[in-house]
Amino acid sequence: MDQLALQVSNIATNSALHAWALLDNFLILVLLTVIMIGFSYYGGRGGIISVQLAFYVGYGIYMIFPFTNYFIGFGGAPLEKAVISSILFIIASFVPFLFINKMLSGGFGILSFVPRFVLSLATACFLIALAYHVFYVTHIYTFPEPMNSLFSPDQYFFWWFIAPLAALFFLVH
Repeated sequence: MDQLALQVSNIATNSALHAWALLDNFLILVLLTVIMIGFSYYGGRGGIISVQLAFYVGYGIYMIFPFTNYFIGFGGAPLEKAVISSILFIIASFVPFLFINKMLSGGFGILSFVPRFVLSLATACFLIALAYHVFYVTHIYTFPEPMNSLFSPDQYFFWWFIAPLAALFFLVH
């Protein structure tokens, strides 16, 4: 009987060590999952969906922000660069989160023509900028020169990319 108890004890100890090693390897994933679950309860209707969508939008803004490398350059060590990158991503995701959450929670409303027009124009400009810089439509279609001067320069892409968000910020209440 002592032999059986020893085997059971060894199996339990080995299993516990393997479980702890597995948890230790995935601790950050477990912590982030718990945080997201907590936020899904705290954030109310659409909160977790808003966060997910905002992360996608934030990533896009982060990637085309013209000063990303400049700010990351302030960090000397890899840890500092990682922290700066994370902070920039969080900032780029926060404002879209506010709009997406408001929209998904049912508080999103535009009443008059002028805000609708400005939002539509900003969105159309965003789509044209995407056509120029992401979808390379210029390889199959020649835009008029005034359009080229507004949308072709790489340094303008960031501003066209955030134009719809800026319009939302100022026009939607």
